Amino acid sequence: MTDPRILPSSGLARDTEALLYGNDTLPGIVAVEQHGGDGIRIYRREDGRVMVEEAPFRPWLLAERVEPWRALRSGPSVEELAGEHALRFLVEFPDWWSFQGAVRGAQEGGERFFRLRSPVEQYLVRSGRTLFKGMVFGDLRRLQIDIETTGFNPRDPESQVIVVALRCGDAVEEVLHLETTEADLLARLTERLRELDPDVIEGHNLFNFDLPFLVARASRLGAPLLWGRDGSAIRLGAGTSRFKAGPLTMPYTPAYVYGRHIIDTYQQIQRYDIGGRLSSYGLKPAVEELGLTRPGREFVPGEEIRHVWRGDRDRLLRYALDDVRDVAVLSDLATPTEFYQSQLLPRAFQAVATGGPGEKLNDLMLRAYLMSGHSVPTAQPARDYAGGHAELLETGPFWPVVKCDVESLYPSIMLSEGITSSRDTLGAYLPMLGELTRRRLDAKAKSRASGASGDEAERAMWEGLQGSFKVLINSFYGYLGYGGGLFNDYDAAERVTLAGQAIVKQIVASLQQHGATPIEVDTDGVYFVPPPDVVTPDDEERFIDEVAEALPSGIRLGHDGRYAGMLSLKLKTYALLAHDGAMTLKGSALRSRRMEPCFRRFLTDAARQFLRDERDAVREDYFRLAERIRQREVIADEIVQRGMINDETLAKFPRLQRLIARLPNPAMRRAGSRLEFYERQDGELGLIEEWDHDENSAYLLRRLREVAERFRALFASASEFDAFFPAISARTDLAVARQQETVEQLGLFG
Repeated sequence: MTDPRILPSSGLARDTEALLYGNDTLPGIVAVEQHGGDGIRIYRREDGRVMVEEAPFRPWLLAERVEPWRALRSGPSVEELAGEHALRFLVEFPDWWSFQGAVRGAQEGGERFFRLRSPVEQYLVRSGRTLFKGMVFGDLRRLQIDIETTGFNPRDPESQVIVVALRCGDAVEEVLHLETTEADLLARLTERLRELDPDVIEGHNLFNFDLPFLVARASRLGAPLLWGRDGSAIRLGAGTSRFKAGPLTMPYTPAYVYGRHIIDTYQQIQRYDIGGRLSSYGLKPAVEELGLTRPGREFVPGEEIRHVWRGDRDRLLRYALDDVRDVAVLSDLATPTEFYQSQLLPRAFQAVATGGPGEKLNDLMLRAYLMSGHSVPTAQPARDYAGGHAELLETGPFWPVVKCDVESLYPSIMLSEGITSSRDTLGAYLPMLGELTRRRLDAKAKSRASGASGDEAERAMWEGLQGSFKVLINSFYGYLGYGGGLFNDYDAAERVTLAGQAIVKQIVASLQQHGATPIEVDTDGVYFVPPPDVVTPDDEERFIDEVAEALPSGIRLGHDGRYAGMLSLKLKTYALLAHDGAMTLKGSALRSRRMEPCFRRFLTDAARQFLRDERDAVREDYFRLAERIRQREVIADEIVQRGMINDETLAKFPRLQRLIARLPNPAMRRAGSRLEFYERQDGELGLIEEWDHDENSAYLLRRLREVAERFRALFASASEFDAFFPAISARTDLAVARQQETVEQLGLFG
């Protein structure tokens, strides 16, 4: 008997174009908004102008039973859908108010049903329309904004908005600043924004600072921010929402502007940095670590803004303008993926940028099934299942190192073995995955060709497309194990992971058979030392092709990086030295964002020195830093810790709770706010701006030893490690400790 989870990719006799992009081709839609209770307003960009159209709208939900809905006074229509899935009845209401009333009544009565909370999402799913058809990312009218203020608490009489920098394309860069009153400044900002009429408003940390601050000041001054395309004021969402980027989930305060989208580059750069290369997502540090800082860029520390405003106003204006330029740089880098996803997904651009992958695939599958008039299943209850294969094979320094990985391992397994959800009775899932995969390969090829021809605009378009396809492709496996997925299937998810484990183990065996030394395996990739005769990048490509010959059909093994060296410490914890000398640390033990900068620098330098066999230098740096700590020669920037206020902070760290409780500014206590602090000599925490050479030296010396523990795997015994990195206290005689056992006597690496 055929396994019902294995369906041929040709099992759906319909156009995959409609499955992926909806069955409506209306081009140039830049925004969709609810208009009244039974209408939708559509904003379309055509020939540089925005036109407004209106369409009828009937809110809807999916129900398991027909009886409670047909009896409602609002008189909803009820359509029975084909198939045997639980959600068999499509219930449509005459307007939004009757829909909301029916939902409340059904919830109180314990009725089982499914609904989309957003009227825009409901309309797009049912209409088959999506945003941005026929557009490229450069067609969007994007406005970047940044504000400078004299305080963090908008309710403080001493806090006000003093500068607003705006950028809209290459032609508009301007700074508005306080001339008469703050209310006048906000009015000029609103007027200018409406004149520029952007489709998208972008900023860094817009949701958690700029917009809440602006709204609070506008409310206090009686100067509403009428930024909406319908003349309405900007609206803050009730409560806190959660933004997910890889394994991270962060709180934020949502905000909405009618007819426009809000994109926060603080969020987008975190999704872009899925590999965890950046140590900070602040605007200036992120731009600097990405190598995108412009020569001559102005900097003004936050604590100096009030002083600079009074004494060197032009400098502050330059700084604000540089901030919006940086926002544009980050958005150009990180946002095209979300833009091109919006061409496929029945969601607003802002909802795509802030939403999780499971919600997005729910929308795709809902649209496909409702287009066919077919019933929809309910989500399976969550359960544990086998995960990916990760294995540490070797520890120590290795030279040189190559990484190979299976491109889109799990989606490739799903396609090659035909594994899909057993509840996808229409067979929509695999055809969509297959078509996305085909389109991605095509977009990658066109991106390379455009780059070779020097057409940068064309290359950027294809690169954005292939990136958006890649994100969605990799979501197809995760959706099978997503607790909120209407079509989830934990048995199918487990079959995929078990097949993935077998393939990666086969790659390791093949590498060994071909004379390579595998170092570490992580789900879909393997780091290895190639055989001595594999030297050049072309040699490495050919070698990986040889290793891949025995892999199953449809599984593509690719070259994913080459390094001068790798320092393998423990599973998922290692340092990579690039051929150009750049060092990358991987693993939370090596790159915790809460680690003090002096210890991060020590880790990075020590890893580089161990790889270069400069062991004396590592030990000397250890003692030198210990002595600086003991002599109180470290400065505030070296010992600062950074953290974000969230539920975990409040629940797990009493000292941090006490610090937060005594913050003078209520706005700084809000969830999502970031703190910079240090440990004082008395054991309590203090704000870094309060530091006065009163750091806890004993704590820092313990931390130094704890940081050195990351390298314990490099030593043959505990005694060798203790001799190399002795515990140091205020009473330790450093001269004796240094002479206890020399580096040459340790024989660290055999």
